[in-house]
Amino acid sequence: MRKVDLKKTGFKKVAIFFCLMIAATDFSLGQHHELHINPKWEECSFEISPILTQSEWHTFTKEAGLAAYYRPLIDAKPIGKWNFEISLVQWQTKIDESEGAWNNTFVHPDSTHWLVGGPRLPIPGLTGRIGITDNVDVGVYFTKNPQANYGVYGGQLQYNFLNDTTEKWSASARAGFSAIFGPEDLKVSIHGVDLVASKEFPAYSDWAFVSPYAGVSTYLSSARETTDKVALKDEDIFGAQAMVGVAAKISFARLAMEYNFSNTSTLSFRIGAGF
Repeated sequence: MRKVDLKKTGFKKVAIFFCLMIAATDFSLGQHHELHINPKWEECSFEISPILTQSEWHTFTKEAGLAAYYRPLIDAKPIGKWNFEISLVQWQTKIDESEGAWNNTFVHPDSTHWLVGGPRLPIPGLTGRIGITDNVDVGVYFTKNPQANYGVYGGQLQYNFLNDTTEKWSASARAGFSAIFGPEDLKVSIHGVDLVASKEFPAYSDWAFVSPYAGVSTYLSSARETTDKVALKDEDIFGAQAMVGVAAKISFARLAMEYNFSNTSTLSFRIGAGF
């Protein structure tokens, strides 16, 4: 009669079990990371997949709201009546492009063309502001990817309620909105309110200044799907974030950098001119 080594047999069964588990996990991840392909556009574009879940739609609404939130990258000091600035900006929001929230809301021109290809989603754009009164500024933002099916536009009103010309302290409140436009499958809009304070320091003579600033924001991100491929409830998500940044004025040049603290952090840059 053949003698069975139970110890070896037990180890063998355990090894087979773990191999099967690893294989199943790899298959699941492969399915999860599979890109949805549509060569209609040369760049990654919005198109909802039929497998998008309500949970993923909820996460997308929250993260897309932060990615498209209007960030003017300015301090709290008013620009002055009829003065204006125009700048190039880039927001870089940290997302996981392999998660269903993004993978199932985007299509790609080929199987190797990822949305980001890194840890942050870059959104370049053009922004401007003008002083309407001595303490009220109006700002606008616009971007459009010409090789994709989406863009972002927005507007903002800033009211300066503290402007200490002696100590150079300023504080302002902002109300703004932004929206994603272009896709047929979805609509996303974001409304927000900021409180920001700053202090201006002379860097050189009377034509170069540096202004560190900090603030907090509350926002409402709203998303609605407009396709027959899924039947998902509208999402309305409230959230908050904090900001720290520094703005610089060197003659007519305008520079700024800002970091936003939230569940989905954003690093932003601005370069422009003021007149």
